[in-house]
Amino acid sequence: MPSDSDDSVSERGKVLTEEELDLTRHDNVSELDDGRYVVSTGGSTSDEATEAREQAREARDALDPVSDDADAEDDEPQISEMDVNAWLEDHFREIDAQYGFHATAKFDDGVSRHQVVSNDVVTSFESLLIWYAQHVGGGTPVEDVLGILLAESSVSVRYPVRTLAGLLKRYDLDRDDSIGDLLEAVSDEQAVELAED
Repeated sequence: MPSDSDDSVSERGKVLTEEELDLTRHDNVSELDDGRYVVSTGGSTSDEATEAREQAREARDALDPVSDDADAEDDEPQISEMDVNAWLEDHFREIDAQYGFHATAKFDDGVSRHQVVSNDVVTSFESLLIWYAQHVGGGTPVEDVLGILLAESSVSVRYPVRTLAGLLKRYDLDRDDSIGDLLEAVSDEQAVELAED
């Protein structure tokens, strides 16, 4: 059996710090809920953004070299909204996935970013909804926040009939039961979940 060098053993046997184990500190990882995460397959967006900013600075510096250090700070290139939008468009065109989004939103006094790329349209949409609900919900469970937002919005949601069948099944109701029986079965609930199971 080949022996490991001291370097390879120490690197593999290295104990990770709490910070290194924290998935949420990475730009390409978003927490869906406790213990569930979405990891962007597009790589680290922060490294790419930093590289794009550096390239923009270098290009502008090459066009307008500054001889005085005091003027250098004043002449540092400003990245415009158009620059950011163009970079994001290029970034998403290069990603090998069918669906993706990058959202930046202001919630109360904070700003949050969320990016997902996936080949699953439902996963992408679910990730966006969960992220948004977690930021506006103030501790209210995500499913309740989404129900409230949809109920209060002017958007009428059409659910597949099989979701109603799932609701009836959960309350042991069938075709012989009346609408009154359904209303009585759910009367103690604050909300009901429409799902197939």
